[in-house]
Amino acid sequence: MREYIRNWIILFSLFSAFVMAQSTFPWPVTPFNQNHEITGTFCEYRSTSANGHFHNGTDIPKADFSPVYPVRDGRVVSLSTVGSNAFVRVDNVAYVHIAPSASISVGDSVFAGTTVLGTILSGLGHVHFTNGFVGSEINSMRPADGFAPLTDTWAPIIRSIDFYQNNTDIRFPTNELSGLVDIIVKVDEQNGPPTTFLSRRNNGIYKIGFQVLTSDSDSVVFAPSASGLKYQFDSKPSNTYVNTVFYRPQSSTTSHTYQVTNSTVGDNWWNTTNIPIDEYVVMVFAEDTRGNADTMYVSVTTTEADLVAPQTPVFRSVTETDSGMHISWYPNTEDDLLGYQLDFSFDNVTWTLFRDEAVLTDSTDELFVNQILNQEVYFRLKALDRAPIANESPYSDVFGMSNGDFSRKVLIVDGFDRITGGYSESSHDFMADVAAAVIAQGTSFDTYSNEAVTADVLDVNTYGAVMWMLGDESTAGETFSADEQELLKAYLDSGGNLFVSGSDIARDLDPDANPLGATEDDELFLNTYLKADFVDTDSISGAAIGITGTLFETVDVDFGVFPYRISSSDVVAPVNDGFAVLGYSDTTFNAIGYDGSVGTSGEPFSMVYFAFPFETISTADDRIAVMSEVLEFFDQIGGVESGAAPAIPSEFALLPNFPNPFNPSTTLVYQLPERARVQLGIYNVLGQRVRLLRNETITAGRYETLWNGRDDSGQQVGSGLYFVRLEAIPSSGGSAIQQYRKVLLVK
Repeated sequence: MREYIRNWIILFSLFSAFVMAQSTFPWPVTPFNQNHEITGTFCEYRSTSANGHFHNGTDIPKADFSPVYPVRDGRVVSLSTVGSNAFVRVDNVAYVHIAPSASISVGDSVFAGTTVLGTILSGLGHVHFTNGFVGSEINSMRPADGFAPLTDTWAPIIRSIDFYQNNTDIRFPTNELSGLVDIIVKVDEQNGPPTTFLSRRNNGIYKIGFQVLTSDSDSVVFAPSASGLKYQFDSKPSNTYVNTVFYRPQSSTTSHTYQVTNSTVGDNWWNTTNIPIDEYVVMVFAEDTRGNADTMYVSVTTTEADLVAPQTPVFRSVTETDSGMHISWYPNTEDDLLGYQLDFSFDNVTWTLFRDEAVLTDSTDELFVNQILNQEVYFRLKALDRAPIANESPYSDVFGMSNGDFSRKVLIVDGFDRITGGYSESSHDFMADVAAAVIAQGTSFDTYSNEAVTADVLDVNTYGAVMWMLGDESTAGETFSADEQELLKAYLDSGGNLFVSGSDIARDLDPDANPLGATEDDELFLNTYLKADFVDTDSISGAAIGITGTLFETVDVDFGVFPYRISSSDVVAPVNDGFAVLGYSDTTFNAIGYDGSVGTSGEPFSMVYFAFPFETISTADDRIAVMSEVLEFFDQIGGVESGAAPAIPSEFALLPNFPNPFNPSTTLVYQLPERARVQLGIYNVLGQRVRLLRNETITAGRYETLWNGRDDSGQQVGSGLYFVRLEAIPSSGGSAIQQYRKVLLVK
């Protein structure tokens, strides 16, 4: 069958040559009646213009300053002496790259093989012969119609056949094809022997086409024409379609790669869905003007197109480690998952690929990076599947962190999952708005999802403050689950600092406003820990004005319009010693503060609750100003503490933990007489570190940190004896202090 196809193509070519036979003419350089090699064929690709173009003539090599003659008798109709494209046009034939003879002028009669039109320009080494007026050029190498004699015994070479998704630069990674397919073919037309110059061996082809055959090549199942012929360059197409005929990323003046499924007037394709799913052979043939041909066969398999993208990945956390950072996410569950691509950015604007699916395979759900940045960095993640053309998920939410030289660190919790409210995109980057405001205060941050925080792998007590961002979650989702409430209650009972922001949190937690969703425990959490009670819903006003007598009294900001328009925000009232810090007016409030204690521990805690999303504060400067007040309220960036100042300890000390022995957690107590860089860690009996609980510079005071019996990777450690090590390096420059205590974990 393959031999039959080859012979059929040759017969078709001879028939085409007979039909198109017209006149021949000698060569424009000596010897006139002997064969010359070619350095540029008609309609090959030219990359010497901005968008590329078809070569409109034939390049004939000859030494610089060689004379050029007309191939027919005629009259000079135009000429130019300017630049490398100087020319003489005789009737409808132009001779380009020549210096016109001083003895000829427009209107002169010239004679074939006698009149010297000009000489080849220095450095060009060839004459460019154009047959036809501009816009109607024809091929001067056609069979029996053009240069004679023209001898070419060297067959073209098909270098490669590749398959792409139609009208894209997306290549099928294997020969498993689906949907609309472009067939991309690189061909070298040889117009000289293998020993000659490369410029004579890498030209464009005259004819090219393809057929799709059965797997045994016995019969044709698809062809773009009766013979399969797609392009035959007898006349020049419009340059508008040069990058439709040629595949531009692989085409240049010395490289010719054809899109054989297209046409000279537009895009086309091979629609694999029109034939049964099966194994086939794609046959591509190429032929020059002398009937020399090459054929290549490629086995392919058609499949049903997979157009279903993986689910959007969900970050678990992005946190600082001793040597750099830890990035983790919840693994996707698709059966055909290939892996992930992770991008990074320092400004949440310009993104760069950091790791691709070759590293972040389908079984990967975390990445450790050993790099100290001393600044913030943001990440986003997408998933890819194993489809012939990989489907890509949307990008995940943006998470970030900062590491290095910072005196404080806070935890940003992204609890905003809703996409059915004012914000409807599949992912968001709102934590970056919070992070930018935090960084502006000289404070570092980690990011966690709310789901991961409650998975009992994170000790929130290691952070100077927790910032729980709920966006437009409202009653459509669950602003605070029972587990999240328990975690935050324990955190505040131990003396934490909590900043909460989001729409309709009070409405979600108050049974009076949400009788079908809210419980008594929800209301207790709202009243006792957020120090607020639901009053009403405000869906119009977007102002937050500082209340006189509070740290926030200078605040006057707008919110609720950008980056998304919230549908409503709560009007709240302070209860249980809470106090209003921001309001829609002097009498209707949208933010509550608290600085005191609750619960059995008696430890003081601080809390600020915004009844609107922080990220919708209208400008970055306003967000920075508001965050400054929040952190000052928490005493994270200085400021005057409310109430009596606590006594300053007189010495560094690691005090007894309680309880001891313990199961499952114990509270570690330590004190500093001055500002110091503190590392608090847990070590096993071999001296190997199990868990780093704190690593930051903190001010003088008494501190408590909870250890939940887990190591740095979140795994529960075994029962036995462990050592707590406190290392403190005074900021004043004194010697480092190290103290140890034994703790016993029993199960």
